[in-house]
Amino acid sequence: MALVLAAAVAVLFTACQKDDFNNDGTSEFGVQFEALNLNFALPVQGSAKSASIESDSISWDSAHLVVSTIKFEAELKSLLTGEDSIEIEYKWHGPEMVNLLNNELTLGNFILSPGVYDEIELKISGEQEDAGDQAVFYLEGSYKNDAGTWPIVVSVSEDVYFKTEKENVEVTEESVDITSIIQVYLDELMMDVDPADLDNADQTDGVIIISADSNAAIYQIVVRNLAHERRTHYKHKHHDDDHEHDGHGDDDDQGHKGDDD
Repeated sequence: MALVLAAAVAVLFTACQKDDFNNDGTSEFGVQFEALNLNFALPVQGSAKSASIESDSISWDSAHLVVSTIKFEAELKSLLTGEDSIEIEYKWHGPEMVNLLNNELTLGNFILSPGVYDEIELKISGEQEDAGDQAVFYLEGSYKNDAGTWPIVVSVSEDVYFKTEKENVEVTEESVDITSIIQVYLDELMMDVDPADLDNADQTDGVIIISADSNAAIYQIVVRNLAHERRTHYKHKHHDDDHEHDGHGDDDDQGHKGDDD
């Protein structure tokens, strides 16, 4: 079964150092991944971040994602006429195992021509055949309640797809690099999970394993929570500029919570 992750993510378009991409004056668009809210209390509240540690809580210390492909789609507007002039499509092929706790790895690095890129869409796939014996999406940490602390694992062993959108990214000249940082909020994955269900969860050798074959009801909640839409934000940087410049998405004042599809 394919799992569409248009959610549990936010997108941040940020600048890259010159040495990160290239030195020949061209502009590039790269993709990074980052996990946020590793430590949070349960139950997770839908209207606020869950960053504190209370009696019932989860702390993640490992998070990985297999990235198989990245597809970049956009309409390039002419800087002279402001009209859509050409449809742009790039595709990067992996696979690459991404450590979500270390977002220094940049994938894609698509060459951009000057112009206004309208309706940028990123489609990221993680395919089980590329993961082999490993999970496509994997979390490992600890669950704590009044009775003690237990190891906990989330293991998604099926195809997954991230889909993100951003409007009106402008490249006014060459040598301006842009990076889309896809931010995965780990607390949101446990929204609607009752701590009592974790207290009573099946354990394998003392570990709470949440997968398609173990604690499947909790697993389905986690899978469902990977389908929430997120806001976008961006930054850009000229190769010769020491400062980053902010831009804002359409729903910045909503915080990191978005509306459901």
